[in-house]
Amino acid sequence: MALAHHYEVQPVAHISELRVDLQFMAIPSELRDFEFSEKLDFFALLVDARSGISPQMIEVWQHYQDRQFPRVLLVQGIEFSESDFDDIVLIGNRVLEQFATPYLVLHDEIGEPTGLISLEDNIVHDYSGSTVTNYPAEKEMIELIKDFQDEYTQLYKELGTEGFFQGIFAIALPIGSSKRFGTPELNRIIESLTKH
Repeated sequence: MALAHHYEVQPVAHISELRVDLQFMAIPSELRDFEFSEKLDFFALLVDARSGISPQMIEVWQHYQDRQFPRVLLVQGIEFSESDFDDIVLIGNRVLEQFATPYLVLHDEIGEPTGLISLEDNIVHDYSGSTVTNYPAEKEMIELIKDFQDEYTQLYKELGTEGFFQGIFAIALPIGSSKRFGTPELNRIIESLTKH
Protein backbone atom coordinates (compact mmCIF):
# COMPACT_ATOMS: atom_id res chain seq x y z
CA MET A 1 0.00 0.00 0.00
CA ALA A 2 1.24 3.47 -0.84
CA LEU A 3 0.47 6.27 1.59
CA ALA A 4 0.99 9.70 0.05
CA HIS A 5 1.08 12.84 2.19
CA HIS A 6 2.23 16.44 1.91
CA TYR A 7 5.96 16.67 2.62
CA GLU A 8 5.32 18.98 5.59
CA VAL A 9 2.73 16.66 7.20
CA GLN A 10 3.84 14.01 9.69
CA PRO A 11 1.50 10.97 9.62
CA VAL A 12 0.06 10.01 13.02
CA ALA A 13 2.19 7.40 14.80
CA HIS A 14 -0.44 4.66 14.92
CA ILE A 15 -0.67 4.59 11.12
CA SER A 16 2.32 2.22 11.39
CA GLU A 17 -0.10 -0.31 12.95
CA LEU A 18 -1.59 -1.00 9.54
CA ARG A 19 -1.20 -4.69 8.74
CA VAL A 20 0.23 -4.15 5.29
CA ASP A 21 3.55 -3.40 3.63
CA LEU A 22 3.41 0.40 3.81
CA GLN A 23 5.28 2.66 1.40
CA PHE A 24 5.32 6.33 2.48
CA MET A 25 5.37 8.84 -0.38
CA ALA A 26 5.97 12.49 0.57
CA ILE A 27 4.42 14.80 -2.02
CA PRO A 28 6.83 17.70 -2.71
CA SER A 29 5.88 21.23 -3.71
CA GLU A 30 7.03 20.44 -7.26
CA LEU A 31 5.70 17.19 -8.71
CA ARG A 32 8.62 16.82 -11.09
CA ASP A 33 10.48 15.62 -7.95
CA PHE A 34 7.81 12.98 -7.20
CA GLU A 35 8.13 9.33 -8.19
CA PHE A 36 4.80 7.59 -8.84
CA SER A 37 4.76 3.97 -7.75
CA GLU A 38 2.78 1.56 -9.90
CA LYS A 39 3.69 -1.55 -7.88
CA LEU A 40 0.96 -1.35 -5.27
CA ASP A 41 -2.40 -2.89 -4.50
CA PHE A 42 -3.92 0.03 -2.63
CA PHE A 43 -3.46 3.82 -2.60
CA ALA A 44 -4.16 6.15 0.33
CA LEU A 45 -3.88 9.92 0.43
CA LEU A 46 -3.37 11.34 3.91
CA VAL A 47 -4.78 14.84 4.34
CA ASP A 48 -4.30 16.91 7.47
CA ALA A 49 -7.41 18.94 8.31
CA ARG A 50 -5.18 21.89 9.28
CA SER A 51 -3.52 22.21 5.88
CA GLY A 52 -6.12 20.78 3.50
CA ILE A 53 -5.66 19.46 -0.03
CA SER A 54 -2.93 20.96 -2.21
CA PRO A 55 -2.92 21.09 -6.04
CA GLN A 56 -0.08 18.54 -5.99
CA MET A 57 -2.20 16.16 -3.91
CA ILE A 58 -5.02 16.52 -6.43
CA GLU A 59 -2.67 15.59 -9.26
CA VAL A 60 -1.32 12.55 -7.41
CA TRP A 61 -4.85 11.42 -6.58
CA GLN A 62 -5.94 11.77 -10.22
CA HIS A 63 -2.99 9.63 -11.32
CA TYR A 64 -4.17 6.68 -9.19
CA GLN A 65 -7.84 7.35 -9.89
CA ASP A 66 -7.22 7.19 -13.65
CA ARG A 67 -5.55 3.79 -13.17
CA GLN A 68 -8.45 2.59 -10.99
CA PHE A 69 -6.41 1.57 -7.98
CA PRO A 70 -8.50 1.00 -4.84
CA ARG A 71 -8.27 4.39 -3.11
CA VAL A 72 -8.91 5.84 0.32
CA LEU A 73 -8.73 9.40 1.59
CA LEU A 74 -7.48 9.48 5.19
CA VAL A 75 -8.13 12.64 7.22
CA GLN A 76 -6.04 13.37 10.33
CA GLY A 77 -5.70 16.46 12.52
CA ILE A 78 -9.42 16.92 13.08
CA GLU A 79 -8.80 17.42 16.81
CA PHE A 80 -6.69 20.53 16.16
CA SER A 81 -8.52 22.21 13.30
CA GLU A 82 -11.63 24.27 12.74
CA SER A 83 -12.25 21.95 9.78
CA ASP A 84 -13.65 18.58 10.76
CA PHE A 85 -13.81 15.29 8.86
CA ASP A 86 -17.05 16.23 7.08
CA ASP A 87 -15.55 19.54 5.90
CA ILE A 88 -12.53 17.82 4.34
CA VAL A 89 -14.74 15.17 2.72
CA LEU A 90 -16.91 17.93 1.18
CA ILE A 91 -13.76 19.56 -0.22
CA GLY A 92 -12.53 16.17 -1.44
CA ASN A 93 -15.89 15.58 -3.15
CA ARG A 94 -15.34 18.80 -5.12
CA VAL A 95 -11.66 18.55 -6.02
CA LEU A 96 -10.91 14.80 -6.05
CA GLU A 97 -14.04 12.66 -6.54
CA GLN A 98 -17.24 11.65 -4.75
CA PHE A 99 -16.42 9.63 -1.62
CA ALA A 100 -18.27 6.98 0.31
CA THR A 101 -17.88 7.44 4.06
CA PRO A 102 -18.40 4.14 5.90
CA TYR A 103 -17.82 5.81 9.30
CA LEU A 104 -18.80 9.10 10.89
CA VAL A 105 -16.89 10.74 13.74
CA LEU A 106 -18.48 10.87 17.20
CA HIS A 107 -17.64 13.70 19.62
CA ASP A 108 -17.84 14.08 23.39
CA GLU A 109 -19.59 16.91 25.26
CA ILE A 110 -16.74 19.35 24.67
CA GLY A 111 -16.51 18.53 20.96
CA GLU A 112 -13.45 16.27 20.99
CA PRO A 113 -13.59 13.29 18.61
CA THR A 114 -13.83 10.08 20.65
CA GLY A 115 -14.85 7.39 18.19
CA LEU A 116 -16.69 6.33 15.07
CA ILE A 117 -20.07 4.95 14.12
CA SER A 118 -20.34 2.47 11.27
CA LEU A 119 -22.95 3.37 8.66
CA GLU A 120 -23.02 -0.26 7.60
CA ASP A 121 -24.18 -1.82 10.88
CA ASN A 122 -24.78 1.08 13.36
CA ILE A 123 -22.01 -0.17 15.65
CA VAL A 124 -20.24 2.49 17.73
CA HIS A 125 -16.45 2.16 17.97
CA ASP A 126 -15.80 3.99 21.24
CA TYR A 127 -12.18 5.08 21.77
CA SER A 128 -12.86 7.32 24.78
CA GLY A 129 -11.49 4.86 27.35
CA SER A 130 -8.19 3.03 27.70
CA THR A 131 -9.57 0.18 25.58
CA VAL A 132 -11.84 0.29 22.55
CA THR A 133 -15.45 -0.78 23.12
CA ASN A 134 -17.95 -1.63 20.40
CA TYR A 135 -21.69 -1.51 20.99
CA PRO A 136 -24.93 -0.92 19.03
CA ALA A 137 -25.91 2.73 18.61
CA GLU A 138 -28.94 4.03 20.46
CA LYS A 139 -32.13 4.74 18.55
CA GLU A 140 -31.64 8.53 18.74
CA MET A 141 -28.15 8.24 17.20
CA ILE A 142 -29.46 6.03 14.40
CA GLU A 143 -32.09 8.66 13.60
CA LEU A 144 -29.43 11.41 13.55
CA ILE A 145 -27.25 9.57 11.02
CA LYS A 146 -30.10 8.31 8.83
CA ASP A 147 -29.47 10.72 5.91
CA PHE A 148 -25.75 9.87 5.84
CA GLN A 149 -26.57 6.18 6.04
CA ASP A 150 -29.09 6.38 3.19
CA GLU A 151 -26.52 8.14 1.00
CA TYR A 152 -23.88 5.53 1.84
CA THR A 153 -26.11 2.52 1.18
CA GLN A 154 -27.40 4.06 -2.06
CA LEU A 155 -23.85 4.24 -3.40
CA TYR A 156 -23.32 0.57 -2.60
CA LYS A 157 -26.63 -0.37 -4.24
CA GLU A 158 -25.61 1.48 -7.41
CA LEU A 159 -21.98 0.36 -7.64
CA GLY A 160 -21.94 -2.82 -5.56
CA THR A 161 -19.37 -3.79 -2.97
CA GLU A 162 -17.04 -4.67 -5.85
CA GLY A 163 -16.92 -1.02 -6.91
CA PHE A 164 -14.36 -0.06 -4.28
CA PHE A 165 -12.12 -3.08 -4.93
CA GLN A 166 -12.20 -2.37 -8.67
CA GLY A 167 -11.32 1.30 -8.17
CA ILE A 168 -14.67 2.59 -9.43
CA PHE A 169 -15.24 4.69 -6.32
CA ALA A 170 -13.18 5.66 -3.27
CA ILE A 171 -13.81 5.88 0.46
CA ALA A 172 -12.87 8.45 3.09
CA LEU A 173 -11.87 7.59 6.67
CA PRO A 174 -11.02 9.76 9.68
CA ILE A 175 -7.77 9.02 11.52
CA GLY A 176 -7.50 10.13 15.14
CA SER A 177 -4.40 11.80 16.48
CA SER A 178 -4.86 11.56 20.24
CA LYS A 179 -7.46 8.75 20.01
CA ARG A 180 -6.40 5.81 17.88
CA PHE A 181 -9.51 5.50 15.71
CA GLY A 182 -9.30 4.91 11.99
CA THR A 183 -6.39 2.49 11.82
CA PRO A 184 -8.32 -0.60 13.05
CA GLU A 185 -11.14 0.26 10.66
CA LEU A 186 -8.71 0.65 7.76
CA ASN A 187 -7.11 -2.68 8.71
CA ARG A 188 -10.52 -4.34 8.26
CA ILE A 189 -10.85 -2.78 4.80
CA ILE A 190 -7.33 -3.90 3.87
CA GLU A 191 -8.08 -7.40 5.14
CA SER A 192 -11.21 -7.64 2.98
CA LEU A 193 -9.20 -6.33 0.01
CA THR A 194 -6.50 -8.99 0.43
CA LYS A 195 -9.16 -11.72 0.66
CA HIS A 196 -10.69 -10.42 -2.54
